[in-house]
Amino acid sequence: MKRESDILLVERLKAEKSDDFSALYSSCFPPVKAYVTNKWGTTEDAEDIFQETIIIFLQKIRQQDFVLTSSLKTYLVAIAKNIWLKRLRDNKIASVDVIEKFQWDDTIYFMESSTETTEEEKVNSWLTRITDNCRRILKAIFYYNDAIEAISKRMGWKNSHTAANQKYKCIEQVRRESRRSENS
Repeated sequence: MKRESDILLVERLKAEKSDDFSALYSSCFPPVKAYVTNKWGTTEDAEDIFQETIIIFLQKIRQQDFVLTSSLKTYLVAIAKNIWLKRLRDNKIASVDVIEKFQWDDTIYFMESSTETTEEEKVNSWLTRITDNCRRILKAIFYYNDAIEAISKRMGWKNSHTAANQKYKCIEQVRRESRRSENS
């Protein structure tokens, strides 16, 4: 039932009716504010992050292929979380290691609190079960878009070939976890 009301609200938001934005704000801003203020932010930061979140959300729902695969609140908090962590990283407010810890800890929390299983949730679940080293490598490659040469240098590997081998081994860890979960 809740899922249907989220879908109806999304349809009304496409029409940009102010009453619907008020409802969205009152239900979704408090968890965003709690997240941001628990991670070195202020209420003003949370308001800025929520505003950016709504702008991104409106862009997404206007796309023809948009499908809401989680609750609306979970979706908006995930967008806000990513914006806030990017701001922390870009402004060097927190170290990359601390930010990564937040990302993985929060991912586990969101996965445990949701009964729905989207593709993203499945991938996040697999990633929580691989080694920390592989998680850092895959995140550097796929999230931060670091060049393989830069990763190789940072990790102290001899050359890019070693880095490519390590990337392959890490992807194989994720594949093994995905097969395990399918067989469970």
